[in-house]
Amino acid sequence: MEKITIKETAKFIINGLIATSVHFLFLLAFSSFTNFNYGLSNFCACIFGSTSSFIGNKYFVFISNNMDHASLQLIKFILLYLLLSLIHGFALYFWSDVYNYNFILGFVAITLFNTILSYLINKFIIFRASS
Repeated sequence: MEKITIKETAKFIINGLIATSVHFLFLLAFSSFTNFNYGLSNFCACIFGSTSSFIGNKYFVFISNNMDHASLQLIKFILLYLLLSLIHGFALYFWSDVYNYNFILGFVAITLFNTILSYLINKFIIFRASS
């Protein structure tokens, strides 16, 4: 079984920060320079941020240069991030709206959980080294 290393984990965090920055910059651009509302701007920006994340994970973090599996990796990646979005949305809804806990604390805790889950699934399922 592959080991989790500090170097790879650091690269995953760096890639996540870059992808988040790409997402945010496109959100600012769409909301400032188009007639898109914030929801549509965020949706469009999410596509750019997610694309950045996929490319960074594939070629920088987990270094999966096997092009034979790129489309399957992309499909799995999209499904993972849809799942993570649902987890985040429902968990924050229950945390904040149902149980009336602080939404910022919930956001941070759920994001941390999703980040760990994302790392593990990306490493061991989506971009796993060929055996």
